[in-house]
Amino acid sequence: MQHHVMQHRAQADLSIEPKGVVVMVSPFAEEKKAAQRALVEAGRALADAGFEVLRFDLRGTGDSGGEFGAADVEMWREDLRAVIAQARALANDRPISLIGLRFGATLAWLAAHEDEHIDSMALWEPITSGATYMRQNRQRSQIRRELTDGSGAASNGAKSAQDGAAEAYPSFDFDGFLISSKLHREMVEVDLLTAPVPNCRRVQLLQISGSSRIKKPLEDLRNRAVEAGVEVELDNVAVEAFWSAIGLVDTAAVRGKTIAWLLNGNANEQVTTATNEQRPQAVPVIINSAGSPPILAETLSYMSGDQRVHGVLYRPDAPVQRAVLLLHGWSGYRIGPGHLLTEAARSLAAAGYAAYSFDFRGRGESEWGVHEASLNSMIRDACRAVSIVLEQTGASHATLLGLCSGGEVALGASLSDTRIDSLALWSAPVFSGAFTLALQARRSQDSAKKYVRKLFYPETWAKLFTGRLNYKMIARALSGGRSNEDAGVQNKAPDTASQMKEFEAFKGRLCFIYGGNDPETPPSRDFYREFVEHTGMPHEFHEVEGANHNYYGMAWKQRVIETTVQWLASSSNTTAHHSNGVQTRAVEPVTLNS
Repeated sequence: MQHHVMQHRAQADLSIEPKGVVVMVSPFAEEKKAAQRALVEAGRALADAGFEVLRFDLRGTGDSGGEFGAADVEMWREDLRAVIAQARALANDRPISLIGLRFGATLAWLAAHEDEHIDSMALWEPITSGATYMRQNRQRSQIRRELTDGSGAASNGAKSAQDGAAEAYPSFDFDGFLISSKLHREMVEVDLLTAPVPNCRRVQLLQISGSSRIKKPLEDLRNRAVEAGVEVELDNVAVEAFWSAIGLVDTAAVRGKTIAWLLNGNANEQVTTATNEQRPQAVPVIINSAGSPPILAETLSYMSGDQRVHGVLYRPDAPVQRAVLLLHGWSGYRIGPGHLLTEAARSLAAAGYAAYSFDFRGRGESEWGVHEASLNSMIRDACRAVSIVLEQTGASHATLLGLCSGGEVALGASLSDTRIDSLALWSAPVFSGAFTLALQARRSQDSAKKYVRKLFYPETWAKLFTGRLNYKMIARALSGGRSNEDAGVQNKAPDTASQMKEFEAFKGRLCFIYGGNDPETPPSRDFYREFVEHTGMPHEFHEVEGANHNYYGMAWKQRVIETTVQWLASSSNTTAHHSNGVQTRAVEPVTLNS
C-alpha cells in the first residue's frame, strides 16, 4: 500500500544544509479536514525556518489508498514507521523530529519509543486516553444524529446500541467514517500514561486552549517523561481548538512556539518568510490508488494567477469522454467533509469518468494566504482548471460538481467553457448573496434554539447516553452543518438577480441534491426550482432523507454519490449546448465583481 506524502523543502538553494527533518502526523477522522490548512501552514513555516518537512496521509485517509473502515491503529503505526524511514534517508546525520496533532500526537509518542533515531517531538493537544476519546466521539456522533433526524444510530447505516450490545467494542458510523470493531478496540486500549516513554531527547507538550490551566493528564505525561530523563516543555497556547472550529483559525501562535522550541530558543537563528516565488514547491512524492476496476491517481497542479493550485486526478485505466471537477466548500479542502469528495472522485473514476479534486487558492495544499481567497478567486480557479483537466485527460465534456459554496463556484464558472455541459450541486445555497451573513446567523440561532429544545424531550434522552451532559461536546456536534464548511464567506457578488440572469445562458443539465434535515434546504431548493422551471433548464432535484448539510453519515454519503453517478450515466449521450467544433470562452468569471 502506498501513501500520499508531501515534502516541504527547506531551502530554494539546495547547497544550504537543512537543520533537520520534521515528520508531521495528522489527527483523526474529521479533525483532519478542519486542521489541514493549519498543518500545511506549519509545514511551510518549518521549511522557511530551515527544516525538511514530510506530511502524509495515513492509510484510508486523505489521498492515501485503502478504506478507512479497514484501517486500524497498528496499520497507522506501520504507516508512520515507513515515513520515518523516508525521513532517515533525508536526514543523514541531522536530527529527526515528530510533530503530531491530537491522535496524531498519540501515534508520534508511540513511534518515538520504537525508533531511537527520533531526536525531539512536539505534541499538540495529544490524546492521552483513547478510551475517553472514543467515548466522547461516540457520544458526539449520537448527539448530532439524534438532534438532526431524531432516529439515533440505526437510521444512518450504523449499528444501534442494541445491535452492538453483545460486542465489547461495536463498530459504528462516526460522521461518515466507519469505525470498525478492531479500530475501536485498539484506540480504546491506547493510554499514554501507561505506554512506554519515548526514547527521544526532548518533548514539547502543547495544550491548545483558552484556559491557561494545564490539564492533569498532560502534567502526568510530563512527569513520566521527566522521570525517564527526557527534557520536557509543557505550556498552553491560547488558540481556539482549530481541529473542531467553525471556519478557519489563525494558528500562527502554535506553529511559532514549536518552531522556536525546535530552534532551541537561539536568538541568533533568523527565520525569514519566503514569497511564493522563492518558496520551493511542496512536492508530491508518491500517490497511488487501486480498486476494482483499477483506478489511476496522480497529482495535477496548475497556475491560477501567480499562485499554484494543487489537486489529485482520479481516472480509469481507459480513455474517458467526461471529466468531473469537484469543488469544495469555503473553509474545507479537496477531501471534503467526512471524506465525501475523495470517495466521490474514486467512485466517479470507477464508473468511467476522470475526476479532479483540487484545493482552491488559500485552502488545503494550494498557495496564497487564507484571507486572500474570495468567492471570485475560487470561481477563477475553477475556470482555469477546466481546460487543463480536459487537455490532460482527453475528455470532450466537463461536469462541475460543487458542495455548498462550491455549488456557487460551479454556477459562476459554468459559462467559462462551452464544454461544460452539466452541473451537480450538493447543498447549494442561493447564489451570491441572497443570504446575507446576518440572515445566516439568525438561521443558525433558530436552529440552535430548536436543538436545545429537543435536548429536553424525554424521547431524546431515552435514545442518548446517560451521565453528565457535556455542553462543549454538544456545541461541537452542532457545528457540523454549513457553518463548519462555509463560515465566513466574504466578497460575494451582492446582486443575485443579475448573476442569475447571466446564468440563464447556460444550456446544460442540472442536478440538485439536498439533505432532508438541512435548515437551508427549503429556501435554497425553492429558489432554484422556481428558477429552472422559469428558464426551462433540464434539471433533477433529489433529497436525502434525514441527512444534514454535509451528509455526515455513511448511508447519506453513499446515496449522494450513487445518485450523482446514476444521473451522469442516464444522460451520458446528451450534449445539450455543444457545437460541432469545440470552442472555449474566456476563463474569467462572468460579470462577477472583483
